[in-house]
Amino acid sequence: MDRSEAPEILKWNISDIYNSIDKFEADFQKIEKNCEKFANFKGKLSNFEDILQYFHFNDEFEIILEKVSSYILLQHDIDLNNNLYIEYNERLNILMAYLSNITSYIAPELASLSNDYYNSLLNDKRFDNYRYIIENIINNRKYILSEKEETALSTINKFSNGFEEVYETLTQADFKFEPIIVKGKSEILTQSTYGKFIENRDREIRTQAYNNLYKIFNQFSKSLALNYINFVKMVSSDVELRHTGCTFNQIFNSKKIPKELFYKLIENVNTFVGLEHKYFKLLKSTLNLNDFGFQDVYQSLSNDFDKKWNIDVQKETVFKALSPLGCEYQLLLKTAYENNWIDFCTNINKKSGGYMLGVYGVHPYILLNDNGGYDSLSTLAHELGHAMHTYYSDTTQPYSKHNYATFIAEIASTVNEILLNKYMIKNAETDAEKLFYISHYLQSFKGTVFRQTMFAEFEDFVYQKAEKNEILSLDILDKKYKELLEKHFSDFVKIDNNIIHEWTRIPHFYSPYYVFQYSTSFISAVYIANSILDGNLVIKEKFMNMLKSGSDGYPIDILKNAGVDLRKNDTYIYAFDDFHKALELAEKLLNK
Repeated sequence: MDRSEAPEILKWNISDIYNSIDKFEADFQKIEKNCEKFANFKGKLSNFEDILQYFHFNDEFEIILEKVSSYILLQHDIDLNNNLYIEYNERLNILMAYLSNITSYIAPELASLSNDYYNSLLNDKRFDNYRYIIENIINNRKYILSEKEETALSTINKFSNGFEEVYETLTQADFKFEPIIVKGKSEILTQSTYGKFIENRDREIRTQAYNNLYKIFNQFSKSLALNYINFVKMVSSDVELRHTGCTFNQIFNSKKIPKELFYKLIENVNTFVGLEHKYFKLLKSTLNLNDFGFQDVYQSLSNDFDKKWNIDVQKETVFKALSPLGCEYQLLLKTAYENNWIDFCTNINKKSGGYMLGVYGVHPYILLNDNGGYDSLSTLAHELGHAMHTYYSDTTQPYSKHNYATFIAEIASTVNEILLNKYMIKNAETDAEKLFYISHYLQSFKGTVFRQTMFAEFEDFVYQKAEKNEILSLDILDKKYKELLEKHFSDFVKIDNNIIHEWTRIPHFYSPYYVFQYSTSFISAVYIANSILDGNLVIKEKFMNMLKSGSDGYPIDILKNAGVDLRKNDTYIYAFDDFHKALELAEKLLNK
């Protein structure tokens, strides 16, 4: 579809950010000029007034920068061939590199102040909105280098995205996969279309997709491994320079997330990995396959259900499913629907997938690519969860505290997914339909909790090796990955030479220690969503307060205030028990 032909209700309203390109350009020029003003604070961040002025100036600068960068991104993603916004994005990248250099003095200068000085700042009410920032400086000051060293690192870091860019260019642009033959016709296989083929009910089609995709990844596995290993070495060298001890600590020290929590997740997943085996045993039996392989693991337990929902029905279904969150939440959903926060349009050259982008002082935006299936329905609920979380944080907190941590970012969205799934199960008209939704939940749990934790354990192995200056190679990484596959899939899924290279196609490995947060978020969401459905008004109120918290506190404390303590085994046991119950219900329906 040409975008100009689509109804306006299907397209987001970017004019809420800027209603003309002239106003956008004026703000762009403003941030370019204001970059220079950061130099005015150099050598002055040693008294209350100048520090306060710097904080205020930085807030004002970043609010405009967020609007400008969001406008570029949104305009680019609705038409990837729009050269105007490709050029604007490059102009922005140049600006950000310059900004990083000109502000490199700030961290060392603030770190040089004494603890007594910072305690005085914390006791000054004018700095209440910056308490979290100040505490982060205190927590991280011992890891901040000299101004000269920070400047050098900021220069080097200009190229830090190069490894990910090489990976993306290879896998998204350069890799050409053999087409898939469907009913005698040739269909293009890409990273984006792979999911469609691997979920196809026809085993020949998904086997083609599996083999054709991994044929190329196997062919380039040495190059992909070398690129990733060098990325890990770069990250580890920064850890060594700053003496942070390990990569995990460097990333999460300021958030006060201990590595013990990371290992608590792995410990519990390993304890309950038998449930994952039970799931695969049931799926293998249902599909009646003796040679059950990795081309089969994304199949549904339900063979007899295929339903489509138009966009109006999707919006109404999500609205009803999320009613347990209360009237205020539902009114905000109506606002999102009626004021074009969501881009449903499936036009040519639009970015694939879906995401939510918050624009402080405006509202969140959601990009979708609707296909009418349950995945689209579930994605709508998921991204609305992010949007509501962002809206509540943006409108409750000042700019300095509006951003919530990645550690809790997926909870609100997953709560929505689970509420939708439970609603669909409850209102299913047939056993086949009910089984379909239960299967979807089991797949989501398996893919998020078990799978992402497996990834997390793999990358922890990699960083531990790098931090000890031990050898890393394709063979070493393949061997470790195969060991983890054997633990998670046991004897129920055939481990072949394709799947041991699967780790080379996981883009999140270029964001160290990111993936485990998907697992902890899902586990947290299971407890919150079920508690709300059980009528627990206390948890519901605490959850709504979490949505409004932004970064007004450390993420573990914010989550604990929402009723979830990830430092205790009870939280994990509750989630795995819910998975077990869904598995038993699926077995009963299959045995009817």
